[in-house]
Amino acid sequence: MFSYRQEFNKTTIVLGVAALTALLLVGRVNFPFFHIIVELFSIVVACGIFTISWHTRHLHENSFITFLGVSSLSVAIIDLLHALTYEGLTVIPQSGAPVATQLWIAGRFLQATAILLAFLFLQRRLRETPLLVTFLSVATLLVSTIFVWKIFPDCYVEGSGLTRFKILSEYLIISMFAVALFLLRRRWKSFDSHVAHYLAASFGFFMISELTFTSYVGVFDWTNQIGHILKVTGYYCLYRGVVVIGLTRPYDLLFRRLKDINTTLEERVRKEVERNREKDALLVQKDRQAALGEMTGNIAHQWRQPLNAISIIVQDLAMQESAGSLNKEHLRESISRIDDLTRHMAQTINDFRELYQLNKEKEPFSLSQKVRQLLALVEGSLREQGISVNVSASEEVLALGFPNQFAQVVLNLLNNSRDALVERKVPNPTIWIEISNDGTSPLVTIKDNAGGIPADIIHRVFDPYFTTREEGTGIGLSMSRTIIEQNMSGRLTVRNEKEGAVFSLELCPA
Repeated sequence: MFSYRQEFNKTTIVLGVAALTALLLVGRVNFPFFHIIVELFSIVVACGIFTISWHTRHLHENSFITFLGVSSLSVAIIDLLHALTYEGLTVIPQSGAPVATQLWIAGRFLQATAILLAFLFLQRRLRETPLLVTFLSVATLLVSTIFVWKIFPDCYVEGSGLTRFKILSEYLIISMFAVALFLLRRRWKSFDSHVAHYLAASFGFFMISELTFTSYVGVFDWTNQIGHILKVTGYYCLYRGVVVIGLTRPYDLLFRRLKDINTTLEERVRKEVERNREKDALLVQKDRQAALGEMTGNIAHQWRQPLNAISIIVQDLAMQESAGSLNKEHLRESISRIDDLTRHMAQTINDFRELYQLNKEKEPFSLSQKVRQLLALVEGSLREQGISVNVSASEEVLALGFPNQFAQVVLNLLNNSRDALVERKVPNPTIWIEISNDGTSPLVTIKDNAGGIPADIIHRVFDPYFTTREEGTGIGLSMSRTIIEQNMSGRLTVRNEKEGAVFSLELCPA
């Protein structure tokens, strides 16, 4: 939190007042000497801003400070010429109040314009070397309009004072600093708090300074002296805001954006987690709907034959009733057969419901029995696609885990093999299921003759959300691995063989 009390203690205030008073006294005794001191202070500060911004430009996330620094060097060059051509000095030919005043207006226009343009680069970067060349070229052109081509408008006339152009220019410059102050206020959070306060103070002092330069007649008038004191104060604020803070707290100045990111990181992470949860929920819901569709399709296949049988029985009863040959014994037998078929259909529903119920605790179960129960439910849909399933089990193999979740994994692998076989139109499509025990762990392998998984993606098939099908969710195999490896402490792997892909389920022994 910025505090003027913390920034300016009593000693700093006393020294500042003493320095300004001394400058005023020097100005009353020897104005040219006073003017050189004031201008040299401004030039040193401007060069310091350029030096720091230029050598730290690769650390900036935007180009505001760099833009301000590069422009400050060009302004410093014009201010140096202004100081050397001031009334009372004969360092440069063509010296005098008219030329010095022209250089003053040129420097202030360049400074105010550069500050306004710098706000355009708060959210972007630019190439620093072309920028430096551009500002030095602009400064050279402005100086040439005064010394070489002599086309720069008159700003001061000996004996009559300031020209109308000079006064209007000062008001325009004041307006430009006011706009800069407004832009600073709107982008306040883009700056370090200390830098923002010092920039605001600097712009304010520059505005008041320019206002005092609209009313003097002689270049040694007291209003001219007050204006230069205010200019010194404005440059001191720039010095505090950019030079001192840039050296003593460089990370606050140069990594302002990084601090903002760290401040809001927790909120951004929370929102991202919420979005991922919503995405996961939608995908899980989609996967459940797909599983429901699979289950409905399998039930339909299981019911088709009983429904056809019931239809034939009903038609037979109707025909016998029409012919007058229907007797009680035949009616009783037909009703019994329909009852058996409906019980079988009801058992199919119960078997599917049991399949999708989660086991609460691990329990021993027979792998071959669970696989055959599962195949009894889905063989209809596989047979319709012309797919044959061969199961081989050398012995009764028991595993410890969740039997229904294991069956869901096998069902998911069977569905993947079925889809690959159908999509690739494999002749004599076949799925082999082998149940064995290698002496340490129960092992179930499921393979097909669909040609295998492409080598460039086989290492990704268990990744969440990875799918090669447009309608796929990409969570089936990922969830299967989670069930086998995390819930049942086993292993689920895949490899390619000559005919196709081979999935291996290594489980815990009972």
